[in-house]
Amino acid sequence: MKKEVFLIILVIVAAFLLLSFSKMSGNGSEEDARKFFEEDLKENYPDADLREINNVTKIGEGPDAYYSLKASVSSNLSTPCPERIEVEYYYPERNFVKRTQKIVYGCKICMNNAGCVITYPEEAIIASHTYEGSESVRVYLAQYPQAKPKVELMPAYADIGYVWKIDWNGENTVRGLRVYISQAENRIIEVQAVQNQE
Repeated sequence: MKKEVFLIILVIVAAFLLLSFSKMSGNGSEEDARKFFEEDLKENYPDADLREINNVTKIGEGPDAYYSLKASVSSNLSTPCPERIEVEYYYPERNFVKRTQKIVYGCKICMNNAGCVITYPEEAIIASHTYEGSESVRVYLAQYPQAKPKVELMPAYADIGYVWKIDWNGENTVRGLRVYISQAENRIIEVQAVQNQE
């Protein structure tokens, strides 16, 4: 009986030491950090269309090490005015406060900024109906307010590198509109009427 008790105590001590060493060396901590962050994003942004972790960086070594995690959260992606925020979080929680920064909001982007680059799909959607040359898109959206955008960044179009393609399709319509926007030149290249795929 004493031998069995001794073995149980020995197993418990070994498990405790292994767990302590694992925490000190940070084994599995990144996976835990990602899981916790994903749960926190779901809880704090339940209505978001897209939540994605962009970056996980380990800071420090040993028991004082922690992770800085950055994520993008997008909302209203099927509307003319989507929004995007970026969230930075620390795991385990530190004395630092979780930071949230609005990136795309208020249905405005790159206003009077010739050097602007349309980086995000949310910006491309907004530009497709607010930029000069988008009058036909505004008319289409007024006629079909339930129209939804579909966005793609293409490597090239019409000898211009990196071009956003935004397709607007309304429900039960014969035609939609396709807008091409230069990512770097901050301008609409072309608007085309297209057969509705839906």
